Amino acid sequence: MSPRIDSPNTPADEELQQILADPEISGFTMIAGAGSGKTTSLVKALHHVISTRGAQFLANRQQIACITYTEIARQEIEDDLAKSPIAHVSTIHSFLWTLVEPFQGDIRGWLDENGRAALAELEDKYANPGSRTQQKTLDALKRRIERRRDGLAKMDKVEKFQFGVATSYGEGIVGYADVLKMVPELILAKPLFGKLIARRYPFVFVDESQDTFKSVVDCLRHVAVTQKAHFCLGFFGDPVQKIYSTGIGAIAPEDGWRRVEKPENFRSPLRVLEVINSIRADADGLEQVSGLPADRQREGEVTYFVFPLGTDRNALLQKARGWLEQHSGIGAWHCEKDTKTLVITHRMAAGRLGFQALYDAFHGTRLQEGFTEGNAWPLTPFLSTLLPLVEAANSNRAELLPRLRKSSPLLRPENVDETTVRPTLATLAAGVDELVKTVADGGPGSVRKAFSVAHERSLVELDDRLLQVLTEEPPESEDDEDQMLTALMQCDVAELEGYARYIGNDSPYSTQQGVKGAEYKDVIVVLDDDEGRHFQFSYNKYLGLENLSKTESARGADEETSIDRTRRLLYVCASRATRALAIVLYAVDVDAATTAMQDLLPGAHQVSTEDLASVET
Repeated sequence: MSPRIDSPNTPADEELQQILADPEISGFTMIAGAGSGKTTSLVKALHHVISTRGAQFLANRQQIACITYTEIARQEIEDDLAKSPIAHVSTIHSFLWTLVEPFQGDIRGWLDENGRAALAELEDKYANPGSRTQQKTLDALKRRIERRRDGLAKMDKVEKFQFGVATSYGEGIVGYADVLKMVPELILAKPLFGKLIARRYPFVFVDESQDTFKSVVDCLRHVAVTQKAHFCLGFFGDPVQKIYSTGIGAIAPEDGWRRVEKPENFRSPLRVLEVINSIRADADGLEQVSGLPADRQREGEVTYFVFPLGTDRNALLQKARGWLEQHSGIGAWHCEKDTKTLVITHRMAAGRLGFQALYDAFHGTRLQEGFTEGNAWPLTPFLSTLLPLVEAANSNRAELLPRLRKSSPLLRPENVDETTVRPTLATLAAGVDELVKTVADGGPGSVRKAFSVAHERSLVELDDRLLQVLTEEPPESEDDEDQMLTALMQCDVAELEGYARYIGNDSPYSTQQGVKGAEYKDVIVVLDDDEGRHFQFSYNKYLGLENLSKTESARGADEETSIDRTRRLLYVCASRATRALAIVLYAVDVDAATTAMQDLLPGAHQVSTEDLASVET
């Protein structure tokens, strides 16, 4: 048994077991605040169905499906269930593909219709350009049209469509974006899909429901309503922890559904719990209580700083960090690996960790999201191959050959025989040494140099789009991806090392949006609208230091504003701390900001700028 399954049931867990045993209930929502053990309740619910209906499911070739938000979460849940064959645990995109993969004819028909509609839109843009459209923009548009036509023409020869990261019609690869659009549309349009889903997966549980795409929620609700007697749909989440704009947020129950609340908090010390309840009070009214026995509850510490704008941000932040370490009464803040500083944007972290130019290259482009998540395709050769090769060459050369076997086209079986293997290895060794020197030398443009070495020495196969910009004077283009690649080539390769640390969560900084689900002993939350420049969030508006815009003020009661988004973000950040919490606010009006912080943070200790005068960093 896993620790989650073995842990004592909460009242919410017991209520959920009663719901799962009632055939008249076709759906439920569990609202579980930060630190409540939502995943534990999810695993317990899965285990309960497996224990009570496992034999029946096996006999009928059925499974209980669990949809997770990340691959890491999927692996954790599978491990908790000892990889039970009765549980089908997968990410959203993988689950949708599982549903549609057997229906190759429907896939082909949807892709053909969708592809031709997209082609017609591109052709219309090309035929009717704006008065300011430049020729190079038209040239880029023409290339996209040609690629789309070519892909559609080749699609007739595709025998079986497969799931991949990015759609390629000619190769028969259906990407994330198309899967997310295609499958919900097919489920809503074709009644047979709903029947087959209910027959194969009588129970479907959705983890992190607040951040699940609306289209996915809508199509699953459709199945729950139309297959009511044969299907049970459960959502596990917390609307106040909705971070992503694409998420649905709160899920209104259908008739006959049950709402289960889990108010326990097993993570936060009492002072932090006071703070997160204060932040949450204006959201949905759920008040969290410590779920720990009295002898295990801790007081914790909450501190806040209000600094004036126009000062040296980094210097003051370091002094605040020093003050915390020197004055903690519970031994907090002494270990860097136990401390995480949360900033509002990746740009703020990039400036502090030395990859500002790399960030600027991707910011505002189609690959910005991939950059922030660490999976942008132009950086994949570095992150997965080139930097690990350099690390192996510097620390453990025995790892080089296994890595080169995976990356180098020279070591493919068809390219190597007994007479060529030795000179091939010598060539690759020389290439690795040249790459190591290039990375060590660094400097502006060293990203291009490293890519060139990797290509010329056949250390890795590069995408054609990268090869086009490896020249010193790449062709001009208004396409944001082409411009991004040109800017990338001009970067210092040293920035990639700082970036790799950051996305690998091996740095003292994280973005506030990127820490949901994580926890750290000591947490500093930086509130800085001026440096952050993030239009979706505003701590000044949330704290009443700045008025809403006319557009936001005119929104209806059901429409969210930057205040709603900021409240959720601060709640997520503050609830990461398991020992001590500090909040650093940069403001124009320090006195007004201090008053706002006093109202928001009950029982917190204020440290003024003057208090930091004696702190040495």
